[in-house]
Amino acid sequence: MRSINLPKKAARSRCNDNQVMNTQRKTQSPFSVFMILLAAVLWGTTGVFMTFLREAGFSPMQIVFLRSSLSTVLLGLFLLISDRSKFRFKLKDIWIFVGTGIVSLMTYTIFNQIAIKLCTLSIASALVYTSPAFILIMSAILFREKMTGGKITAIIVTICGCFLVSGVLTPGAVISLPGIAAGVASGFCYGMYSIFGRYGVAKYDSMTVTFYTFLFVTIASFPMSEIASMPSILRESPNAIPLVIFFGPITCLAPYLAYTVGLRGTESGTAGILATLEPVVSTILSILIFHEIMTWQKVLGIVLILGSVLIVNVRIPHRKNDPNKLIT
Repeated sequence: MRSINLPKKAARSRCNDNQVMNTQRKTQSPFSVFMILLAAVLWGTTGVFMTFLREAGFSPMQIVFLRSSLSTVLLGLFLLISDRSKFRFKLKDIWIFVGTGIVSLMTYTIFNQIAIKLCTLSIASALVYTSPAFILIMSAILFREKMTGGKITAIIVTICGCFLVSGVLTPGAVISLPGIAAGVASGFCYGMYSIFGRYGVAKYDSMTVTFYTFLFVTIASFPMSEIASMPSILRESPNAIPLVIFFGPITCLAPYLAYTVGLRGTESGTAGILATLEPVVSTILSILIFHEIMTWQKVLGIVLILGSVLIVNVRIPHRKNDPNKLIT
C-alpha cells in the first residue's frame, strides 16, 4: 500500500489542530473543576475591591490598568526567577495573546462600562453571564464539543439565575436597548477568553498564556488610565494602598492562572458554566460587607446557579444496553 506524504506545513497544521482538539477530549478531571471554581470564587471578590477603589477616587480604566499591570509585574518577576523559558513564544502565535488580552479582557471591560452607564450595574453584571451560551456555540463549531441536553439546560438555568441574583427583575430597573446590546457584547468578549485560552494552553504553559494576556491588557489600557493622577489619589486616600497592592493578585493573577490551568482538563463550555459561581460569591459578599438585602429572587438565583454547576458535573448511569456507560 502506498503511503501518502503530507507537505511539512500541512502536517504541522494538522498536528496543531489535533493538539487543540485533544485538550478538549480529555476526561474532565476533579482538579480542573476545582481550579475553575476557585477562579470563580476569587473573581467574586472583584466587586468588593472595585467598590472601595472607586470610592477612593480611581476611574474604571485606572482600576483595569492597576489590576493588569500589577499582575504582569508579579508574574513576570516570578518567571524571571523560576523559569525564563516560559517567556518564549512564537511570533506567529501572538494572535492568541491579542485574543485573550485585548479582544477578550480589554474589550469586555469597555463594553461592560458602557452597559453600566446606559443601564445599571446589576443589569450589566447579569448580561456578562450570557457568556456560557457563546462559549458553548463557539466550542461546538471550533472544537466539536457536544451540545448535550445537560449543557443547554445548564446554560438556560444559569442565565435565569444570574438575572435573579442581579436584581434585574425588581421594580425600577433601567432598561436601555443600546445598553443591553453593549452588555451582550461584553458577555461575548468575556466568553472569548475560554476560546482563545484553549488554543493557548494547547501550545504553551498556563503561566505563559496568563502573563502575555495581562501584558497586552496593560499595554492597551495604559493610554486611557491617566496614570499621572494616581499618586495624588493615593496621597488623599492612603487606606487604598493595601487595596491596590492586593487587588491584582487576588482578583486577576490568581483566578486567571487557575482558570487557564483548569482549561487543560475541562471543556470550554463546561468551564464557562462553572465560572458563573462568581455572581453567587459576589452577592454573598455584598450582603456580608455592604449589608445588601437578601431577597427571595436572589436566593432563587443562587439555587439555580448552583444547580447548573451540578448539572454539568453529575454523571447519570445509562439504563439501557450498557449499565456501566455514563452520560452527562
